[in-house]
Amino acid sequence: MTASVKILTTSTIDSSPAILLISPNGHKTLINCGEGCQRSFLESNADRVRSVNQVCLTHIGYSATGGLPGMILTSADAAQASVEERNGIVGGLNIIGPAGLKDYVHSLRHFMRRDRFVLTLREGEYESTAKAGDGTNSRHGKGKKRKKAGTTSGDSEDMGLFGITSLPMKREIKTFYGKEDIHISSYIFTTSPIAGKFQIQKARNLKIPPGPMYSKLKAGEAVTYVHLDSGEEVTVTADQVLEGGSEGVAIALVYCPDEYVFDQLCGSDNKPNSWIEKLNRYKSSDPSKAALELIIHYTSKKLFNSEGYKSWMREFGKEVEHMTIHPLVENTYCGGNEELDGSPFRSGVMDAMQRSLLEADIYPNPILSVDSTKFEEKSECDLCIHQARPQLEYIIMPLAKKGIDKNTLPSEENTIHGFSTIDHDTIVKETKASGALEAATKVVESLQDGGKGSIQHSQLEGQLSDPNGCLIFTGTGSAIPCKHRNVTGIYVGMEDQSGIILDAGEGTLGQLIRSWKSTYKGTNDSAGDFIKSRIKNTKAAWISHPHADHHLGIIRFLTERNSILLHSDNHRISDDDRIALIASPSLLRFLDEYSKVDPTIYYGYIPVDCRDTISDRENPVASFLNRELGITRCVSVPVSHCYHSYAVVLDGTSFGRLVYSGDCRPSDRLTEEGHGADILIHEATFENGMEEEAVLKMHSTVGEALSVAK
Repeated sequence: MTASVKILTTSTIDSSPAILLISPNGHKTLINCGEGCQRSFLESNADRVRSVNQVCLTHIGYSATGGLPGMILTSADAAQASVEERNGIVGGLNIIGPAGLKDYVHSLRHFMRRDRFVLTLREGEYESTAKAGDGTNSRHGKGKKRKKAGTTSGDSEDMGLFGITSLPMKREIKTFYGKEDIHISSYIFTTSPIAGKFQIQKARNLKIPPGPMYSKLKAGEAVTYVHLDSGEEVTVTADQVLEGGSEGVAIALVYCPDEYVFDQLCGSDNKPNSWIEKLNRYKSSDPSKAALELIIHYTSKKLFNSEGYKSWMREFGKEVEHMTIHPLVENTYCGGNEELDGSPFRSGVMDAMQRSLLEADIYPNPILSVDSTKFEEKSECDLCIHQARPQLEYIIMPLAKKGIDKNTLPSEENTIHGFSTIDHDTIVKETKASGALEAATKVVESLQDGGKGSIQHSQLEGQLSDPNGCLIFTGTGSAIPCKHRNVTGIYVGMEDQSGIILDAGEGTLGQLIRSWKSTYKGTNDSAGDFIKSRIKNTKAAWISHPHADHHLGIIRFLTERNSILLHSDNHRISDDDRIALIASPSLLRFLDEYSKVDPTIYYGYIPVDCRDTISDRENPVASFLNRELGITRCVSVPVSHCYHSYAVVLDGTSFGRLVYSGDCRPSDRLTEEGHGADILIHEATFENGMEEEAVLKMHSTVGEALSVAK
């Protein structure tokens, strides 16, 4: 059986690093689950979210946990639908992470409940040994048969999983309340001992009876038998008939975001850490422990390229291979793998490229004209260093095949953000063949030339171009993950480049940054400042209801916005610098608890209960919205979907009166409050003819949405 390390995603504008460890019997361990992680599984035909048995987290923050609630919901619902319930339990997931993990998961209760899907949480210091499973041919025990996915946990469920040793450390970050230490973790993963090749001739020479005893020896067990010649009882150990075995293979994941953490790794902080010593033991060759084959470095490019860091790497020996995963350069929206690979969500990008061919001013091309090959790292030192790329796989076992799987290497052809000229030509060809390009051209021409609904082409440009207002849909997908569409998110931009977000599912900010970057008319050097100004000038967010697919992206937005403010020249932050966050009370309670584990969102928002913005009440942020955004009226309207679901009516936007329904059944009250709307955005989850399903799920059909518009 094969064991491997697979890179799901790297650091780009709309993705964070996620790594999959596949054990010999198929059990899977996911390292980090940031925003959009489920979509990356869909892009990989061989992997499914539900196949993950455990998750290891390097830290608590959007880049590590932004997609975890959604993954838990998907896994729980899939287990519920396909596995027979046993004693009220329908499966579960092991989650390992730094101190604060339990408080983080506890905070999720405000919008997520799957009580029959058991989460086993292990935080801070943790160590487990690898257990042999089917296919490992372990010296220390015979593997048990594998249970079906989703059954209850137990010893047999652990068979074949990697042994895990956490390396708890602390990172110092800057917040509005000063510098604070947060808990982080690196990891060592080990396989069970690997038995050598069975030497049948040696077994025959020792007069060992063939059959079950051979099987025990292959599994690493000793056998006792009566010698045929001497008649004496003899005990033979596995080492006497096996050759080439080892104590297993080790893989290290080093999360080292800055020099503060590096000092802890090196011991230069003069604070003894017995857990870091467990990693240091691999600096010397010791046949009694697993052999360190690969270190994955999740660290900044600047730190990784420093001579001090390289010297530390050399201490592990030249036989150890290394793989790099660099984050984006803070507040620049470049670096990492952005210029090299672009978005990992290829299906969605290709769809966007097709829409761009139809009308580029409305649907901007997400691919920038950057030669990706110029950004590929070239190792010039004496160490074996690989650059992580999406879907790249490193084989751990069998040992004869260890190393990079060449079939997963990206094409050597010149690419633009990971897309070759062949990809682009295929998209153009398919779009033309479908007839969509010709039809879209006729529609635009008819609108320009006159007739009912006639508009000028300059007005089309104004929908997405500065300095006019804009309306950007960052996603229109549902809670069920889809590789073609992101989950719900809308950005309403005003003429002065300020804006408000209406719902913020996973990936909302990544989609916005990609849109802003692709439509920016200035130089590449000034693009980062432009994006920062757009984020900073987004002064409000309104969340329709507490379902995860409508709000999980707000954490990244708050984190990024706070970082911009903290690194600005003006260190004195007033209430006007914060955003008004209008949401249900349950979501506000979640964010308050979450901020105690992840202080990067501290003080970044003014919490406003949606119930306080209903029409018959005095809106507590009315003057703020008017002053900062020009919105003269903001009314939340209770609608039928889940507890604390709302629609919203906004007056004073660049488009006049804008009405957004959120998720709901058709509402007479919304029709009354939003009468005379210039723009109506109404959900239409179900097609016509599916009215029964719409009523059951508390959504609307296309026909019902059109009836509301009329």
